[in-house]
Amino acid sequence: MKDFNRFSGVALFLTVVALSTAGCRCSAISNHEWAGHFPPEMKSPEDIAAHLRREVNCPVRPSGQKAGFFTTPFKRIGIFGWHDLGYDGAVVGLVKQAALSTDKFYTVDVAVKELQIDGKPMTLNGDRYLRAEICTCQVHLSDTNHPLVGDAVWIHGRMVWDGDGFIEIHPRETDDVKKQ
Repeated sequence: MKDFNRFSGVALFLTVVALSTAGCRCSAISNHEWAGHFPPEMKSPEDIAAHLRREVNCPVRPSGQKAGFFTTPFKRIGIFGWHDLGYDGAVVGLVKQAALSTDKFYTVDVAVKELQIDGKPMTLNGDRYLRAEICTCQVHLSDTNHPLVGDAVWIHGRMVWDGDGFIEIHPRETDDVKKQ
């Protein structure tokens, strides 16, 4: 019974933290690394391009879509959070998968055709993939402008390391996401 009470107390604490930090704030960068996959050393735009995924990310599962309201506040405080890589980027590519989560992030995985970081075109060796995390509270897309599987897109935003172990791009304004 003692262990159950301790577990219940921890669960209650985590729930209170999640609910108190939830909401549509879109602070999708924490730069506090408490837990997760820490970013490899990347000192230049070329280093970032070299660390793009060679395979598309796993799809956001329905359970993950529903749990976003709970997990994203933890990401904001540095538990599997986001780390700013110090550069803006722009990607042109083809949408491979897309999903809206309860944390109000629209996740779009893109097969990269072109990539610019800090205004410089990047050379990519082989197939590369990049995940875009679009905060729908900040980036207001109409239903017809949401990138869908098969759409060609241009996305501009901050280059970010996700504590789940990969690079993302985080658009900040409505004009940062366009279908081509």
